[in-house]
Amino acid sequence: MQEQIFDALRRGAHDEALDAARAAVAAEPNASQPQLWLAMALKAAGRHDEAIAAIDHGIALSPEDADLHVHRAGLLLGARDLQAAQSALAQAVTLDPNQFGAYVMQAHLALAEGKPEEAERLSKLAARLAPEHPWSLALDGTLALHRGDADTALSLSTRALEMAPDDARVLLAAGLAYRQKGHHAFAEQMFRRLLDSEGAGPGSRLLLVQTMQVQRRPEDALEALQPLLKGDAPAHGLLRLAGELALQSGRTEEGMASLRRVLQQVPDDEPALFALMQAWRMTGDTEDARRTLEDALAKAPASALLWRARLAVEDTQDGADGIVDRWNTAAPGHVGALEARMQQHRRRGELDAAEAVAQRILAEMPGNALAHGLVVDRLHARDPGAAIDYVDNLLSQAGGDAAKEQLLVWLGALEDSAGRYAQAVARWTMLAELRRPAQLPLTPVSLLPDKVPAGDWPAWDTGGDAGNASRDLQTLFLWGPPGSCVEYVATQLSAFDGFRADRMSAAAPGDGFQRFASIDQLSSGELSGAMVADEWRKSLEARGIAGEHVIDWLVWWDNALLRALRPHFPAAGVVFVVRDPRDMLLQWLARGSPMQFSVPSPLLAAQWMSAVLSQMADTVAQPLFRSVLLKIDGIEGDAAAIGVRLSEALGLQVPVVPVAADILPAGHWRKYAEALAEPFAVLTPIAKQLGYPED
Repeated sequence: MQEQIFDALRRGAHDEALDAARAAVAAEPNASQPQLWLAMALKAAGRHDEAIAAIDHGIALSPEDADLHVHRAGLLLGARDLQAAQSALAQAVTLDPNQFGAYVMQAHLALAEGKPEEAERLSKLAARLAPEHPWSLALDGTLALHRGDADTALSLSTRALEMAPDDARVLLAAGLAYRQKGHHAFAEQMFRRLLDSEGAGPGSRLLLVQTMQVQRRPEDALEALQPLLKGDAPAHGLLRLAGELALQSGRTEEGMASLRRVLQQVPDDEPALFALMQAWRMTGDTEDARRTLEDALAKAPASALLWRARLAVEDTQDGADGIVDRWNTAAPGHVGALEARMQQHRRRGELDAAEAVAQRILAEMPGNALAHGLVVDRLHARDPGAAIDYVDNLLSQAGGDAAKEQLLVWLGALEDSAGRYAQAVARWTMLAELRRPAQLPLTPVSLLPDKVPAGDWPAWDTGGDAGNASRDLQTLFLWGPPGSCVEYVATQLSAFDGFRADRMSAAAPGDGFQRFASIDQLSSGELSGAMVADEWRKSLEARGIAGEHVIDWLVWWDNALLRALRPHFPAAGVVFVVRDPRDMLLQWLARGSPMQFSVPSPLLAAQWMSAVLSQMADTVAQPLFRSVLLKIDGIEGDAAAIGVRLSEALGLQVPVVPVAADILPAGHWRKYAEALAEPFAVLTPIAKQLGYPED
């Protein structure tokens, strides 16, 4: 359907394009992409207002789709200067090769077709006619964003702003560039001005709403959204956004009401259902959950998403069995229903029946990981070697990296369980190589103060008590190396309002505590501790933090940070989480880490870990800053025990938050003493320094 529409647009067959686009909308009324195609067909036919209405409806269906906002900018380019005679862009260029506006519009059309190279070519043609025209600069900025070059996009759009500060297209390009750079306050300014321009529409308001949301201002965002919720039947995408914002604002009933309306329109809307499931867990209202899900299932009886949700809110085993039976009746042979049946048999101890269902699933979906997992478990119980051979065979046939990653995880665990430790290390090393391109490199490690231009440590403002890690603390930094299981400590601390784990995500602040370059820059004097502290404090509001009452989980530690902490954080402390370094290396190799640090090789990883741990040990022992060393060997997965240890160390009452742990047991490293002899030899001295036995 898409190609048919684009082909008609290229030929100037507007009626044909409109018919095809309307058919696409009729076929998928709740999808945003057909609305984009309809908008393009309407624009080509000269029906500009209807085109804007179509694209705005598409944005309402998928408010989070940034591409729709970019395409709306292309439509807006025609608001003033492209006259009705330019209804067919290809014809317009043929009749007058110097029609700048037509080239710009064609570039946006090329982007809509997924042809960035063609868009780049047309942009260059437009630039020949008016290289410094704000539309040309804005278009080039949009293309730079498409390439992932936010710096160039921002530079071009700000130049365009200087020439056309009130132009809707330019404001949109600048706002998107600011947003991509993480300058959300500036993006908000652009979108507010865009709302006041003649090119404003629902899409502009949604951009403003989303920018407020990312700044953790859900109440302001919900208020800004209200004009789009008027009328009898707002689009489900808007209702979903309103529900999510209301929940984030603590207006639980209001949020749940909006999300229920979403399910009335689109019963299996996954984001709305996910938000509702979280709300039901928080309120404990399982009756409402069952009632709402039963209503949705009546409209979409084959939805695996809804059946899984319904199963999750059933609180008795008999009730769950009944749900599985109903699901298999409603969707016989559906893989999701069979998976539930397989798990039902497994739960009852009917393992032969579970394996038979697993084989049915694999006949239908040969790559089904859940079914393969059950078969592997059954083989492992009978013959561990046969289980390894089975997974090895799957690995030899695997096509994608995701499948290979899962299979190598299984193989490492199977080899470990079978006591084949050298083979397990080989599997985990292969796994590390596979993951490396998508992971972070190891940080540099700074030299001692007498070996760097910045010189001695700055004076330490102790706040009156250098030895007490919890005295008058406002700010607590948390760090543990890969394999330390620091994530389970973080889970317990997440019970506090000021806890932030955003540094582990794409929403991480770009401050000096995050950038790897800070280590060398602080050591050389290029970056001052005051600058790092100022950056950190300026980012707090955008992270939703009032004052400096925060528990900030760090991705990395280096003593270079002391150049910021000692003079500029008198009310701060650091909690270092550790286990036996040899266990940490093994855990990191086998299970990865939430920091997503790559393992270049077991030996290089050990050398890096030893250097970083030595710095940490110096900080605690001398002390160079207010800090505590939290050893969690043997209690890594015990939430209550970790809570007690934290309470003892910090003088805080730490609520217990359940954790689902995946940990190699403390001391497991000894089984790998031969397979990892060289890396362990590197780590033994620092292990002894931290109080662990040599053997």
